[in-house]
Amino acid sequence: MKLLLIKLILFFTIIFQLTIELSAKELNVSYKIEIGAINIGSLKWSVNLDGDNYKTSLLLEDRGFLSGLYNFSGEYLSEGMIFEDDFIPFRYKQVWKTKKKTREVEILFDKKMVSALILSPKESELPRIEYLKIQGLVDPLSSFLNILTSGANNYKTIDGRRLYKMSLNLTEEKNIVSKKIYITDYFNIWTDHKRKDLKFIITKQDKSKKDNFFPNNIKIKNKGLVFTLTKI
Repeated sequence: MKLLLIKLILFFTIIFQLTIELSAKELNVSYKIEIGAINIGSLKWSVNLDGDNYKTSLLLEDRGFLSGLYNFSGEYLSEGMIFEDDFIPFRYKQVWKTKKKTREVEILFDKKMVSALILSPKESELPRIEYLKIQGLVDPLSSFLNILTSGANNYKTIDGRRLYKMSLNLTEEKNIVSKKIYITDYFNIWTDHKRKDLKFIITKQDKSKKDNFFPNNIKIKNKGLVFTLTKI
């Protein structure tokens, strides 16, 4: 369940379309998260743009009757600079909490390379890849912003436990824009399996509406379950 919700956060936001100038100061949106008719949580996303600097954050919280059975919360933060229209991070942090445990990841970047990776609790396994020597790495939220603003992502993504490439396929018919996200070159840093449970993320956005910055509904299929995100 925890891994499922983490993947939900990490992948859903790339389906947004940034349709305003980068000089805008702050953007915010809230979603409820449902499986079928069951409300399992809420998600808040904030983007702050200040000249050549950016900060973006996500807040995930449990909600509904399932919260009595499974309590969780997640906080995700990325900050860095905008260089030649690309979002280049300095720092990424995520905190995941349940009743039984708390997991934290912090990644520091220097010139699109990882300079430090801090995990709590510490990973007992040895890394399967020399991630400190790989060039062109950014965190998941920065990858999302790169796709939002340019429709492409020239970097590999590292989230502290995995490396992967994120790309986006766009189709448009009349005023309806359909988006599908693909995950390629997937590699687990600390384990030797390459299993990917995420099947697809699809959204349809009506460009004819004035309030079209964030889509009203998003569908994500993961491990046979379909998550629906609805703007509040």
